[in-house]
Amino acid sequence: MSKLSRRSFLGSTAAGLLTSIALPSAVHAADAAPQKWDQTADLLVIGAGGAGLATAVSASQNGVKNILILEKMPFVGGNTSISGGGFNSVDPVRQKKQNIQDSPELHAKQTLAGGDGRANPELVKTMTANSYEAVKWLQDMGMKFKDDVYQIYGGLYPRCHAPFGSLGSDYIKVLKPQCDKAGVQILTNSRVVRLFRENQLSGKVIGAEYVDKDGNHKTVKANKAVVVATGGYGANPQMRAKYDPRMLNLTTTNLPCSTGDLIPLMQDIGADTVGMDFIQCNPGCPPGRKQRIILHLYAKNFIM
Repeated sequence: MSKLSRRSFLGSTAAGLLTSIALPSAVHAADAAPQKWDQTADLLVIGAGGAGLATAVSASQNGVKNILILEKMPFVGGNTSISGGGFNSVDPVRQKKQNIQDSPELHAKQTLAGGDGRANPELVKTMTANSYEAVKWLQDMGMKFKDDVYQIYGGLYPRCHAPFGSLGSDYIKVLKPQCDKAGVQILTNSRVVRLFRENQLSGKVIGAEYVDKDGNHKTVKANKAVVVATGGYGANPQMRAKYDPRMLNLTTTNLPCSTGDLIPLMQDIGADTVGMDFIQCNPGCPPGRKQRIILHLYAKNFIM
């Protein structure tokens, strides 16, 4: 089985890790770290969606042993589990069979063009240079993609991989067993309410406080790193409107949990944000009708 290096993994899965707006005023993320911790882990991952599970699997394959994932929902999967699951990547095997000429450089160029030139070119280059390694990594663990690639909405070229079975949930069906096999501990119904640094506004992040299913507050110390993979804020109208007022009253296809709870906690300990107004929006339900138009399939079937 192949494994992703730290650079390769970060490059191929970087998406939106941060993200909410009001938490209870009693929460003060910049408080001093506790003198005594309830739990200890080498790697603490916050969020058990596709990004969080992939982080844990990759870390375990690179030698990290004691990994803990905290998930506020009673189930794993996050928005990945309800997504269309399309995965854009150059693929010399599938694309060659379809007579499609492609390259990581073209993928990077079109990614920048699709984002109106506002993305960070170096991050885009890293992502497109490593995306096929991520495809192979997933396939080595049992992920199955359809034989043909296609052009997905929002993409500018036919390089999108479609999961063979149940769309986005296929990734979770592959990654969760890998976590189990590696002994990764996943605590659901565990909502993170505070992050700790070595000092209030300096030093590395060393742990977190969470509330368990019984309402108990517990702390976790992370010996090596804390990774926040809590997804977007599409289900948080107030936060959407903060960055784009037009988004206040729109409906969403996100899970209700997509409220971006970790954004204010990370900002309180000194984190910065970028691209928060980059909100993807699809045509929804016309006034007076109830049926939502699904546009997550083939772009060639639609006239925009």
